[in-house]
Amino acid sequence: MKNKFAPLFSAVFGLICLIGFSACDNIPEGEAVSLVAVTAAEVGVRNDIDYFVIPEPAASTKANAIADLNFAGDLQELYGGESGYPQAVVVIKNELQSYISKTLTDKLKDGSEWLLDGATSSESIVAAVQSHLSDGMSPTFNAKNLSKQVIKNCSVDFVGAWDCKDEVKAFMKKLNAVSQTSFGEPSDNFFIEEGNCVSAEYNGKISVYAPDGAPALGLAQLMSYDALLNCKETEYEIVDASTIQTYVTGNEPKADVCVLPVNLAVKILGGGEKYKMLGTLTHGNLYMLSKNGEKITAENIKSLEGKTVGIVNLAAVPGLTFKTILKQYEMDFTELQ
Repeated sequence: MKNKFAPLFSAVFGLICLIGFSACDNIPEGEAVSLVAVTAAEVGVRNDIDYFVIPEPAASTKANAIADLNFAGDLQELYGGESGYPQAVVVIKNELQSYISKTLTDKLKDGSEWLLDGATSSESIVAAVQSHLSDGMSPTFNAKNLSKQVIKNCSVDFVGAWDCKDEVKAFMKKLNAVSQTSFGEPSDNFFIEEGNCVSAEYNGKISVYAPDGAPALGLAQLMSYDALLNCKETEYEIVDASTIQTYVTGNEPKADVCVLPVNLAVKILGGGEKYKMLGTLTHGNLYMLSKNGEKITAENIKSLEGKTVGIVNLAAVPGLTFKTILKQYEMDFTELQ
């Protein structure tokens, strides 16, 4: 016997599918994490966003300035524990390796301990960085926002290329997997070998460039001396992050030594023809902030499903790193316009 209500049921079911009830395709509603690009000014202000991803020291500045905005996740821990992910790397011109690489390596290794030493004041660190800022730049750090905890959160920890080669290669594969355009993969020729890391007296001038923020902290001890010990003259310049790649490109690049985001370093210099990677300088300084959300850990990261996450620099390393983490935990994401 024909069911006289069948046409009605069919129409209702079709309407349900049309308006997007997930039962039609067996995918629970809200499963994907929604990602949206935000500016630093929007962090903690937009009420339509559950979590924000922002680097230090801006993260601490925001948390201190906005009521009820708290740290709610550490991307370094979510990625893989204390070592985090390789973020900023130091590159050096090939022709200068035999002059300054050993001295530079030794000093960069000391940098983290110097920053966290109780005898090193925030004022002295800030003065070292700010004295080398490009004209017109506003400093990221000041004596009020540069606490020892903020310094620790910036994850300054130099690791020689010979010890982090596999780590960098693995991270680049993960970034390429979530990026719309590939950054390529570094060749073995890009990494300085420990046995080739030597130093000798150099009579010329060395030009060192780095973006402001955590990478600049990694050079603060060197900038407080204003020279490398085996060079007659060293010139440091802290520049806007958006321009850093211009100092290692062209026929006669300005930078003898440069600190770059790992993805840009690999994309521009990964063949090793002009520059070699001396090592990683920072291992992640990205954090999650939220007003109402619970703290996100590896154990409960699935609670982000159905939530909206605003990311400062969604198209760059912060966004790519967050996507990499979601993929690592087998979580779907979508980008909102």
